[in-house]
Formats: sequence, structure tokens, C-alpha cells
Amino acid sequence: MMRLLNQIRVEWLVAAFCAWHAAGLLGGDALVHAWQHSPYDRLGWLALILWALPAARAIWRGGSANGAFPVAMASLVMALIGVLGDLNFLVYWGFAASIGSLARVARRGWLWLVLAVCWMPVFGWFGSQLHLGAMPVNLLRLLVAAAAAAIGRCGLAPAPPKTPV
Repeated sequence: MMRLLNQIRVEWLVAAFCAWHAAGLLGGDALVHAWQHSPYDRLGWLALILWALPAARAIWRGGSANGAFPVAMASLVMALIGVLGDLNFLVYWGFAASIGSLARVARRGWLWLVLAVCWMPVFGWFGSQLHLGAMPVNLLRLLVAAAAAAIGRCGLAPAPPKTPV
């Protein structure tokens, strides 16, 4: 049993907690609900997939072997404040940061993390406040997600293997 607990890293538990709350599985305004019912957020799910591709690649290639514990703790704090204060954008930022902790965000990858806003409902809200149509906002969302994927491909690359001295 202890061996199993040692294999489950804290970063994965934090990411699961943040994903649970970001998806709105405990009630409240769910991310999926916004994607389904808001015309400004219809393509948010696709933007999330595009945005997360570099992180999935980094995790697959061993990015979580040395996870970023401080980033995971910051994401947990953001998600907890968001849940307790009913501030969905903090829950979403916590979820994005938890994915970043799994992928070991490098200095170059912080811009990728900031561009996580492309899949969040707040992006559609800002677009609607600027009186843009739903289609231009969704296209801009996908362009930002594609740019984030390109930036993340460079910023989330796993560290090269250490050579013995």
C-alpha cells in the first residue's frame, strides 16, 4: 500500500482536484455548461485541447517525473480560493496551473500558462463586452490556442537527460 502511495505524486492529486472543480462536478456553473450554452464559448473545448497538447506531450515524455511542487501548491491555493469564494476564473486558473505543474513549466512556458485564458469562459465574456460577434470571438479563441500550442511546444519540452560526470 505504501508503495502505491509513493507512486501517486502530489501533483497528480492536485490536478485531479482542480479538474474536478473546474468541470463543475460538485454543482455550480460548470465549464462544460458554458461551452454548451454560451455562443461566445462554443469552441472553448477545442481551445482547451489545443492548449493542452504541449502539456500532454511533455507529460508523456516524462515531464511529471520531477513535477513542479510549488506550482502545484499555487494551483491548489487558487482552486481552493475559487471554490470557497465562488470565483470560477480562479478555479480555472488553478486547473491550468495544475496541468503546468505536471508538465514542468519552464521559464519559457509561463506565457503558455497565461494563454490558458483562451479556453476559459472569461475569454468569451470579454469578447461579448467588446461587442464582437460570437464567431469572431471563437475564431480569436482558436488562434490564441494555436499560438499557445506553438509556444508550449518550446516552453514545456522536457529537460535533456543528465549526463554522468
